[in-house]
Order: sequence, then C-alpha cells, then structure tokens
Amino acid sequence: MKVLEVKNLNKSYFQGQLKTQVLKDISLGVNKGDFLGIVGPSGSGKTTLLYCLSSLENIDSGEIFLNGENISLFSDKKISNLRRGSLGFVFQFYNLIPNLTAYENILLANVIANEVNEEKIEELLKLVGMWEYKDYYPNQLSGGMQQRVAIARALVNNPEIIFADEPTGNLDQKKGAEIMNLLKRLNEEKQITIILVTHNDDYLKYCNKQINLIDGEFVDKE
Repeated sequence: MKVLEVKNLNKSYFQGQLKTQVLKDISLGVNKGDFLGIVGPSGSGKTTLLYCLSSLENIDSGEIFLNGENISLFSDKKISNLRRGSLGFVFQFYNLIPNLTAYENILLANVIANEVNEEKIEELLKLVGMWEYKDYYPNQLSGGMQQRVAIARALVNNPEIIFADEPTGNLDQKKGAEIMNLLKRLNEEKQITIILVTHNDDYLKYCNKQINLIDGEFVDKE
C-alpha cells in the first residue's frame, strides 16, 4: 500500500532573473513500512526533495499524494496540521529548545498538536533509552543523546512517516550507527515509514529501497 506517491515533481530556485531547476520530473512511490534512502553528491537535490516530499518546501509543479490525498492542493493551515500529526522530522541539527528539559521538549510538541499524553512521552523516552535523562537540559546531553530525544519528539504525535535529513551528520561513527540502528528498529517494530537523506552509502544497508540523485534526476533506483 502506497503511503506516499509523487508524480512529475519539479522544483526551481531563483536568484534575481536566474532560474536553477533543482528537481526535474521526479516520480516515486513509497509503501507503508518502507525505509527509503536518498543518496547523491552534494548539490544533487537530496535535501530539497526531502523538503518537498514533507511539505516544508512548495513545489513548482507536479503532485504529492499522502494516503491518496493530493497534499499539493492543501491550504497552509491544512499543511500545518499535517506536519503536527502525520509527519515527523529529524534533522542534522537537533533543534532542541535549550531552556527545556528532554521531557519538556517532547511535551511541547504534544502541546502544539493540542494533545498531552504523558504516558506516551514516558514510553518514547524509554524506547529511545533516554528516560533516566528526562530532566536533563540539552547542554547536559551528548550529541547522540540529543538526537535520541529529537527522535522521540518526532514520534510523539504518531506520525506515519519520519523524514530524516542527515540525522547522523553531527555524530561520530559509533553514535551515528546507534542512531541508525534505532531508526531501523522503529521501522521494523513500529512499521513507521522512514525517508532518509544521507551522504553515507554505508547507511543504505538499513534501507529496503534507495534513490540516487544527480543534478535533480534519478540515475538509479532500487
């Protein structure tokens, strides 16, 4: 069953009168429970594609369907509601609020979605191995620990898809592998669909599908 489908997606940026097309007629389908890896050289359009798929960026043309609904036609308000619920985000920079504890950072995401579920927050902090650090502030946590909190935050509103943009980019090899193993476990045990942008080809072993981008076009697809 396709949870996400993209048809003929195009995206350009402008600098004055200069137009640069970043994505060219991209079409793809993502099934529920897929772990999709997007790879390619720097400047190939990987992050732009992720941002377009997740509605963080507007597209020039094409269609994006989430569970059969054309979200390209959604209003800004409806897109915001979608991001708060159905979609989760994990970025290279953890984006934790420094004056909130690990627990409070996750709670805030819950509050923004107009739902507070303290049992769920506890469950997720335990799931990512951070329950004993729930009262720690971000500056008291290592990079790997902060990313675990960020993953728990991404999960708190029960998203169907997690979009992960270089989630290990600020971590050493060991911590990076721990985060990838955690994402894979969530994918397998919770059947959460994960779309990952990475520059590290070694991480493709965690994925059941991959897309290779060069100059905004697919060059290989498995």
